[in-house]
Formats: sequence, structure tokens, C-alpha cells
Amino acid sequence: MTSSNPFPSGRLRILETTDLHMQVLPYDYFADRPDPKTGLLQLIGTIADLRAAPEVTTLLFDNGDFLQGNPLADYIAAHWETGDTHPMIAALNTIRYDAITLGNHEFNYGLDYLQDVLADAAFPITCANLRHLDDLDLAGPYLILDRTVTCSDGQDRPIRVGVIGFLPPQITTWDHATLAERVETEDIVTAAQRIIPKMISDGADIIIALCHSGIEGIGHVDNMENAAVPLAAVPGIDVMLTGHTHELFPHADATANGPVDPVAGTLHGKPAVMAGFYGGHLGQIDLVLDWTRDGWVISQHCSRLRTGATSTDPSAAIIAQHMAPAHKATLDHIRQPIATTSGPIHSYFADIGHDHAQQLLARAQQDFARDLLAETPYHDLPILSATSPFRAGGRAGPDHYVDIAPGPLTLRDAAAIYPFPNTFCALRRTGRQIRDWLQVSAARFAGIAPGQQDQPLINPRFPGYNHDSLFGISYRIDLQTSHIVDLTHDGKPVQDDDVFIVATNSYRAGGGGGIVTDGIPDIVLSTTDANRDILIAYLRDHPRISVTPQPLFQFSPIPGTAATFLSAPAAQDHLPENVFHLGPGPQGFHRYRICF
Repeated sequence: MTSSNPFPSGRLRILETTDLHMQVLPYDYFADRPDPKTGLLQLIGTIADLRAAPEVTTLLFDNGDFLQGNPLADYIAAHWETGDTHPMIAALNTIRYDAITLGNHEFNYGLDYLQDVLADAAFPITCANLRHLDDLDLAGPYLILDRTVTCSDGQDRPIRVGVIGFLPPQITTWDHATLAERVETEDIVTAAQRIIPKMISDGADIIIALCHSGIEGIGHVDNMENAAVPLAAVPGIDVMLTGHTHELFPHADATANGPVDPVAGTLHGKPAVMAGFYGGHLGQIDLVLDWTRDGWVISQHCSRLRTGATSTDPSAAIIAQHMAPAHKATLDHIRQPIATTSGPIHSYFADIGHDHAQQLLARAQQDFARDLLAETPYHDLPILSATSPFRAGGRAGPDHYVDIAPGPLTLRDAAAIYPFPNTFCALRRTGRQIRDWLQVSAARFAGIAPGQQDQPLINPRFPGYNHDSLFGISYRIDLQTSHIVDLTHDGKPVQDDDVFIVATNSYRAGGGGGIVTDGIPDIVLSTTDANRDILIAYLRDHPRISVTPQPLFQFSPIPGTAATFLSAPAAQDHLPENVFHLGPGPQGFHRYRICF
């Protein structure tokens, strides 16, 4: 990439990792097997190769959610001793990151833990829309990196790179128990509009936004969770690094939408990337910078994604050695049996309501709520349990399913069923609110036309982890209208003014995913008990699990109609009624047909 302008020009390369979720090694802790396509370690060769390009100044950033997300992270947090260097921080130091921002999952283990972990960081940390209310000092609002760029005339010229980070403002709700009265958050765009002029006055030649927020809404709405697009429109921001939603951007097969150009990799014409998650990809933005009378000007840009490359870089061996004790201890821990199951437990058909893993979790939450509410005014209300599939294919690929064979059920299996450290909450919901809840979840499905065959069943824009099912009631989804029908409890139709208690998690109760938008005033229980720990306790109390094929929901009949969806190749060994295996599909998935 060369510049056609008459000015001397140089090249700046910007690299991004995002949503690593403690996936340093190429190992799937939920399946307890190596996974060579994931992990920060397998990106080291690519990073080294890109840094080695002559006369290119390279910067490496992480865009947040690096600290939590797998059993290794949980084990390290549970056995943390102040003064230790966290293995993830040690890895980022070894690879020589230039700066990072914080994601929402950095706060899951509490502020004191996060502060201790970050104390050993050899790189600056920025988070502009996070304000500390005590003496905590996690991150500055922005930073200026002083670097040099080698120009086409042979001269090295200084450049001041401004870096500013953002996270979803909802963290104060999602982790309210640990963050209340210690931090506040600000709307992402509002914070940018306030701070960017300061960065310019401080001499930033270009400004890079580390935005732990997704590419979804186009127009700005106050406190929006996924605000990357309106943030890109803020004057002064030149480059966008995005994350949080685990998507890939640019994406050659996606369709442009107003200011979003997924083929060119731009938001409002500015170069942008989102490098997926778990270290499966590395984001790369190359800039040609012209040295003009008015300073540095971006004359060309190119956004792309990279995958891992074989590496002889010594950093890989250093990191692997540092990780080895925690890795071994984690495997010893998660292999502990806690129950046995008489039949297979899997999530291969979660999209069509057949998910034994969700049934286990739902029963555990339901029992826990019943015990806590026994001595409260809510004890006589019916208790429902909300669950969603966390491992059901999607962006993570055909290996991303719960698959537990008959026999021992281990701590690893419990972590696969519930991988996040959310805490238990219970909501008071009316029959109308229950219907609305399910109605939002029904957006997981594409509209189905009667009489047609092999239509796509799934709406790819609606993530599976937001497809909630409510255990304890019966209902059907009318795929022609996307409406919830035949909603009953104990065989009786649910009325709008009926009242229920719904067992759920802190993320959903706080509005996460936009499913329960009016839930906060109706929280009747808010605990510090982790939903996964509740599941583990339930399994230990019920050490012999008998799996019964009970669907979480059903579809309304549509005679002469069929649709297709994707699942893992192994799903063909567990076909429910009216589901047929069609053969190989894209990206390692297989295609299946459901007849209505």
C-alpha cells in the first residue's frame, strides 16, 4: 500500500485482540481437549510477522474481556494470592502490548481482584466512560503514545497516537453487587464527545478508539450497550477497534447498512475491525499517513482479519511455561466428578427446544428460588426458571456444544452448561410480561412461509445466548407470525394479570440482552450466589441424573412445511422426532431439517 500524494508518507499498523476470555492456550476447557484454532498463543507468530515488516510502525492493543470466561480463569480467581502476577497479564507483558481497555467481564470477580491483577501490567490502561468513586485507580480516560514513523523520504518523524477506551455502561447493573458506590459509568458517545477535544488539544495526531462495544444500532441512544457505530461518527476519532459481541469485522459476506461497510471494513468511512473472540483472529488496520503542512493525514487505510501462524518466537514458550501450573491445576479441578447421568446431556438441538443441559439448570434455579422464598410473601406464587443456551454452536463453531456422555458428570460439565459467574436473581413477572419476554426471545427464528420446504429456521442476527426459554410453563411459537401461542401453566391459559416468580441471573435481570427491559423494580431476590454454583450444588444433591426428553417449547404445526438449521456433525446421533440429517454444511457444521 503506497500513497500517491506528493507529501512524504509513512505506514502505521494497528493490531487488535479482543474478547480473549482467558483463552491463552489452545485448549478447550469446557470440552477438556486441545483446540488449535483458539488461544492467544497461536496468534504470536502472526503478531511477530506483522511487527517485523520493515519501515512499518506497529501498535498492539487488547480491546477487553481478557480476564474471565473459562474454568482456567475461575480457578485462578478462586486461588488468587495478592502479589502474584496473573498469567494473562504476564502473557500480555511478554507479547509487549502497547495499551488495553477494559471490558464488562473484567469486573466479574470484583474490583479489588481487578486492581490487584492490573498492578503488574507493563502497559497503560484506558477507559474513558468509567469513573471511580473512591481511591480506586484502574484506568485513565485516555493516553498519548509517542512513536516515530519512517517516511518515504528516509526521515523518521514523531507521531502522537491518542488512545481512548470504552466499555458498556451497563456494568454497574450487571455487577451491581460488587460495583455499587465504587464506580459510575457514562454513556459511550457522551464521554467521547467530552474527552476527544481534550486529546486533540493535548497534541494527538490521530485517535484510536478501543471500543468494547458492538456494531449494532446505527443511531445514538443514551446508554446503548453496542455503540460502535455512533461512536465512529464522533469528530476526531480516526480508527475504531470494536468487540463485545464476538463478531468478525470486516466480513466479506455481510451486507452494508448505512454507515456500516463490512466489506471495506469501515464505520462512517473510518477503518474498523472486530477480531471475534478466544484469540481465533487478529484484527489488522494498515494506515498510510502523509506528512503535510497541517501535520499527519490518513490518506489510505485497509482493514482485515488474520488467523494464527506457526511461530518460533520465544515468547510462546515463555508464556506456555508460565501458564503450565495453573493449566494443570485447572484440569485436575474440573475433572472431579459430582454426579452421574443415565443418558446423554447435550445442546445440539437447543434452537428447537431440545436441550437437556438447560433443563438441569432450570430445575436447579427453580429449587433454589423455592427454598429462598419459602418464608417470604412470595412463597405461594408459581416459580418459573429462565435459561438460555451458552454453548450451542453459532459464531464459536461446530465444537461449541454441551456434550456429556452417560456416566460421570464433572465440574467441567457444569462449567460448560453455565460458563459465566453471573449471580442468582428472581423477578416478579405478570402473565403479560412473561409473554413479552418470550416474544422477544422468539426473534431467534426467521419467518416461515407455509407450504415451503427447507427455509432457514434461524435469524443469524439474534444470538443464541439471548434465546431464553421459561421452564415451568408450556407454550408454542407460531413461526408464521413469530407470536407466542397456547401459553399455559398447570394446564390453564396464562392471563395477563397472573403473577409469577422467574428465577434468572444478574445479567438478564439487569437488562442484559434487552430481554427484560423493565425488570429492575421487580427484583424480589438478588443474591451473591453464582448460578453455576447453584447448579453444582443441585447436582451434588441429586447425584443420579435421569434424563427425560422434555422439550422446553414447541412450534405450532404448519402442515407441508419444513425448515433447515445447522448443528454439529455429532447431532445426527441424537435426532428428535421430526428432525432429519441432511449432510455437511458450511464451516464444519451439518445441516438438519425440521418438519412442522
